[in-house]
Formats: sequence, C-alpha cells, structure tokens
Amino acid sequence: MDKILYVVSATHLILCPFTKVEESFNMQAMHDILYYKTNLSQYDHLEFPGVVPRTFLGPLFISMLSFPFASVLHYLQFNKMISQLLVRAVLSIVVVTSIKYFVKSIAKVFGNGVGNWFIILTASQYHLMFYSSRPLPNIMAFPLVMVALSSWIRGKHTLLIWSSAIAVLIFRSELVIYLGIIILMELLYKRLKLFRGLKIGFLAATTVLSASIIIDSIFWGRPLWPEGEVLWFNTVLNRSSEWGTTPFLWYFYSAIPRGVAFSILLIPFGVINDVRVTRLIIPTLMFVLIYSILPHKELRFIIYVFPVLNVSAATCCNRVWRTRFRPKGFKNLIALVFCVCHIIANLAFTVILLSAAIKNYPGGHAMTVLHTFEYNHLDANYSIHIDNLAAQTGVTRFTQLSDHWMYSKKENLKPGCEELMSFTHLIVGSSSRDNEEMLHYRNTHGVMSTVPGFSHISFNYNTFPPLKIKTKTQIFLLKKKNIKSGVKQNIKKIVEEFKNEQDSEKKIDLNLDLLDKSTKRNKISKK
Repeated sequence: MDKILYVVSATHLILCPFTKVEESFNMQAMHDILYYKTNLSQYDHLEFPGVVPRTFLGPLFISMLSFPFASVLHYLQFNKMISQLLVRAVLSIVVVTSIKYFVKSIAKVFGNGVGNWFIILTASQYHLMFYSSRPLPNIMAFPLVMVALSSWIRGKHTLLIWSSAIAVLIFRSELVIYLGIIILMELLYKRLKLFRGLKIGFLAATTVLSASIIIDSIFWGRPLWPEGEVLWFNTVLNRSSEWGTTPFLWYFYSAIPRGVAFSILLIPFGVINDVRVTRLIIPTLMFVLIYSILPHKELRFIIYVFPVLNVSAATCCNRVWRTRFRPKGFKNLIALVFCVCHIIANLAFTVILLSAAIKNYPGGHAMTVLHTFEYNHLDANYSIHIDNLAAQTGVTRFTQLSDHWMYSKKENLKPGCEELMSFTHLIVGSSSRDNEEMLHYRNTHGVMSTVPGFSHISFNYNTFPPLKIKTKTQIFLLKKKNIKSGVKQNIKKIVEEFKNEQDSEKKIDLNLDLLDKSTKRNKISKK
C-alpha cells in the first residue's frame, strides 16, 4: 500500500520537473557539489548569496546519496537536466520513506486500517506530494519531523531529541515551537525525566551546532551559523514581512484547508471519537497558533502538520469502514459514500492544481525551448542572458546544458543597454512584443519563440470539463539578427588572411630563386 506514495510523488516530479526561486539555493548547491566538488570558487552562492545564508548540510546529504548515479549519468553523457530529476527523486524517496516510517508508528497505535486510510488520504491530496521532491528548507527538515513524531509516538526519547535538534538547529528554527511543545509534554507527564532530557539535549545541541558552524563556515568562507542568522532575520528583525503579510488566522482558513483538501471535513470526527488523536492534534494546533504571530505566512511553513491532521481523518474513515455492515446500515452507508466521495473530490482538486502548476514554470520551459532550437550549435560561442522572471521560474544550473555557452543572470541591467546588446540570446520576461522592455530589441533581435505561463483558472458551465487552465505569454526568446552575418564576415577575414599568407609565401619563394640565380652569376663572373 505504501508504494502508492512513491508513485504519486514520482508523478508530480515528472510532470513538474522544474523548480522555483524558493528552491534555488539548495538546487544550485546540489549542482555545484556534484559538478564542481571542492572548487568552491565556482559555486553559485558566492555570486548570488541570497538574503540570508542557508546550510549546505542538506544539499551535501542528498548529493552524497545521488553521487553514484550522477557519476553513471555523466559517464553515459546524459544532459544535466536528468541529474536535476535524479537529485529531486532522491529527496522524494527520503521524504516518502520518512512518511512510511510515520505510518508504521501510527499503525502500531491505531491499527493497520488507520495506516492504510492515511496512505490513501495523503496520496489523494496535492500539496504534500507535490512538495515531497522540492528542495525547500522545509522539505529538508520534513523527514526529521516525521522521525521525531514517530519517536514520540513510540516513546523513543533519545531519537526524538536528536532528530528535533537537527531539524531546529540546521534547517528550520521555528520547529522549536512544535517539537519543543512535544518534549515539554513528555516532561510534564513524566514520561521523560528532566535530567535525562537535559543531558541528551545538551549533547545533541552541541554536536549538531558544531557540525553546522564548521561545515557551513567552510562553504561560505566566513564563520557563521546559517539558521541562527535566519532566525534573527525572520523573528528579531521581522524582515520576512517584506515578502508580504497575511491575517493572523490565515493558516486556519486558507493554508490548512488547501493542504488537506476535503479531508478537513472529517478531522473533527476523528478528534471526537478517539482521545489518542486529540493528544496528537493538541501540540499541532498550538504550533500553528503560536507561529501565526509572524505576519509573513506561507503554506510550506506548516507542511509538517498535514500528516498529523490526516491521522484524524484516517481514524474517522477507518471507523466508518469497520462499521459498514452493522445495524443502522443506512447511516453507515451514507458515511461510507461520503468517505469515498471526498477522496474523489481530493483527486479532482489535485488534478486542477497540478494542471496549473505544470504551466507555472515558464523559465524552465524557455531553457528547454532554447536548447532545442539551438541543438546543433551547442558547441558554438553563444552568450545567453537570463532575466529575473525566467531565473525565478525554473532556470537552474542543471538546465544550462552547454559547456561552451556563457550563461548570465546579472541583475539590474536596463533594457537595451550595451551589455545586454552584447549577448547573442536574451530570455526576456514580457507579455507582448510591444511592451517597453521589448521595444529596444525590435531592430536588433528576432523572436525565436514565446513561452506561455499560468494566468488563471476559468469556469464555463457550458463546457466539459467546466474548469480550464488559462495561460498568457510570459517570456520571449530573442536571438541577435547579425549572428550569421558576423560569422560570415569572420570566415571571409580568415580566407583573406589565408590568401595573404599564401601570396607572401610565393613572394618569398620567388625572392629565394632570384637570390640563387644571382649567386650563380657571381661565381661564373669570378671564374
């Protein structure tokens, strides 16, 4: 049954092979570790460090697991885009395996029926499966949270504390709220002794913090604790609010309903019917409530709570399934039909969101189109400038397929400036050829292709399906018009130089012949 999760995660990966700007650091870091290894001067983070530094420990771990397969791909001369799919697939396997471990823990407490329903519910929902292969800091921390929750359920306090320390001190410091509440509950109910908890916690914190500081300081070229700087930036300085703010209860009325989809309707029944579910839900809701104080909110920030909420829904479904043949069968039948129909509704919701997501990476698709069009010139001396929109919507170093081309993501260049005009190809974010940013290239560049991106979802009850994904042009691929003529001019110059060299050689030969004849005449005259 648990193999379903691997298949669903792989489906999301294949249909959406590109990544966005939030995943950029980890994706570029994995590329650089695999391809540049110890040559840190070539690493992307030195040119584009981002707002705050991030840890290299996550990318190092995934790269180490991927390295044998990446080496085979490199030996067989597969392009680097396959390697991007590889590292994401490895991350997906790690994430899904941690969910599988959590399911086993749930099955031990609630039974195999609840475990099976949990898998079905999780597979039918969109966000967790979609994010499972995406190298976000939250997803790097996700397997550790699953291990910590499983350890809590199984009463393995040493593993609980160690996994919590790694998750909090290396990847996501806000998890100290969630996992800290769980550990405090264990201390309160005296399932964990205070002295033992402090002893294990001190050892774990010291080891993990030392590893992060030592390794990350090497990669960043200065002493630092990355997650400490992130914590200072987000909480003390509250700079994260510069990326937008949402109301206090946004997680409850927007993020969670989207995360668990129609399963949210069953969660209250699971809490009511089983006190063990209530014990799981309390720290989860407390975490979301406390974390809501920060004004900047994103769904991925609380993605760890979806599995716990699914346990409640799965408990409800399992109860209905077990009582389907008992007296009062009509009520049970209605409940069973509702459970089945809500899964179908989850799948429909997933299809809609996935269809939109496929169209939401125009930058990645632009790179694919560019390399397809110029497939026969991958060894040419081309230079490509990638603008901000493309860089944020799918372009990574893995998508830069030619070793001979020069790729640039240099920012703050004015449209039409001399530096931009020096590039042979431009990837420009624009919705129309007549927009201001495109007018500068009307006489100098030709349009190779346009790349559409997601615009909105339309509804028309007269068509089937009534919902349709609408796109609009978002990126233009431009090529300098005088590239071919420039090449011809260079060829003419080479031919002329070659002719001149031949003429000069002939002149030298003639001069040598004349010299020989003159010397012979001198000898004869002397005689």
